[in-house]
Amino acid sequence: MKAETIRKNWQVMIIIVLAVLLVSATTWAVSENARANQQRAAGPASDADMNVNETLDEHGITLLDKEQASNNVSTASELAFLLEEEKLAHDVYQSMYDKWGSRIFTNIQGSETMHQKMVLALIESRNLPDSRTDDFGKFNDLALQKFYDELIAQGNQSVTDAYKVGVAVEERDIADLKQTLTTLDPKDTDVKDVIENLIHASENHLRAFNRQLSR
Repeated sequence: MKAETIRKNWQVMIIIVLAVLLVSATTWAVSENARANQQRAAGPASDADMNVNETLDEHGITLLDKEQASNNVSTASELAFLLEEEKLAHDVYQSMYDKWGSRIFTNIQGSETMHQKMVLALIESRNLPDSRTDDFGKFNDLALQKFYDELIAQGNQSVTDAYKVGVAVEERDIADLKQTLTTLDPKDTDVKDVIENLIHASENHLRAFNRQLSR
């Protein structure tokens, strides 16, 4: 009788061990599947990061980390503003393309997407928060929100007005970027390099819009 009891106890123990192993294997499979899905989902984002890094490398721009940067409060504030300003340009050009279908807007909009990524790279390297909202045409900076609303109202009147809006956006971008350079902490060399790159791009965009107006 005692031997029978021992045998049954061993059977119960074996069943318990097998059950534990089964649960562990199932949990591992679910975890691996979730990890694989996360990697697939991260694919485009990883490609975007690679494109940003390639762009920065192409222009000889090396990001500073929080330990290397000035950590100046004014620099953080300027970066937050510049990121939203690049978003404004992107959203305005998308709206004007949707309204008029002129390819110049969608072409330049692509540049504005990369400009946002470049400024965001500066922000993330300093462990600063993303200043943008997720909503199209919405901005945390009230002055930018007012500017955006005025631009859309003007640009919706005619395609010529839409090109004038492009000129206004680029002229303001250039002025704000140049102003930022005058007050930038010399330690933030990566910010300086990115801003100079953005100025050059905005000057090209400005010429493109002026060409449309001169036709």
